[in-house]
Amino acid sequence: MGKSEFELSVDRFLRLIAKDSPKTLFNPWKDVNARFDMKSAPSIRKSNLRQYLLAHENARAILVGEAAGWAGCRFTGIPFTGENLITGDERLEWASGRPMKRSSLAEKPYKERSATIVWGEIAGDSRLVLWNAVPWHPYKSGEPLSNRKPRRGEQDAGKTILSAFLQLFPQASAYAIGRVSQETLEQLGHTAGYIRHPSMGGQKKFCEGMRSLRKTLDRSFTT
Repeated sequence: MGKSEFELSVDRFLRLIAKDSPKTLFNPWKDVNARFDMKSAPSIRKSNLRQYLLAHENARAILVGEAAGWAGCRFTGIPFTGENLITGDERLEWASGRPMKRSSLAEKPYKERSATIVWGEIAGDSRLVLWNAVPWHPYKSGEPLSNRKPRRGEQDAGKTILSAFLQLFPQASAYAIGRVSQETLEQLGHTAGYIRHPSMGGQKKFCEGMRSLRKTLDRSFTT
């Protein structure tokens, strides 16, 4: 049996994100750091992302974060998702039965605090799909396992990929998690809803925003 149109679109998207990115950023789907990554890490992360997207084909809301985090997307290829959430006892429901793998050389799976908060609110709701305004990982100079706010030029560089991601889910509305993503979405012509980012003391407001969004989706499905 041939691939569906959605699968073909996903494969085209994966080829796009595997292309060159700004030198100041780490591209999870292209780059390798021999200190931290398996040799096949980019292929593993592309495969992980493909499985994630296929599991969320019918998404109705796109949650756009700021940028890839080192303990999350940097190693899994999936925004707001640590290695602990795709393998082992803590794996998420959508990941069960799918060929998900770790890409790091770390003894234990990496965990990301923001990921724990996000999935604590959205686990089991395949109507919600995650992405980042800056898909790559911004890190501090000389500290590959660190996070920093993306620079203006880096935000601009991510617009093409963000636009392509939005086109994967034409039936879905975009929601910004944080001001960086809200600004980027507005520049692309999307008046997105805003949800507080869970980091830097924003957990309570993030959870409130997510619960409000899910209620909105529930109403739209019953009308």
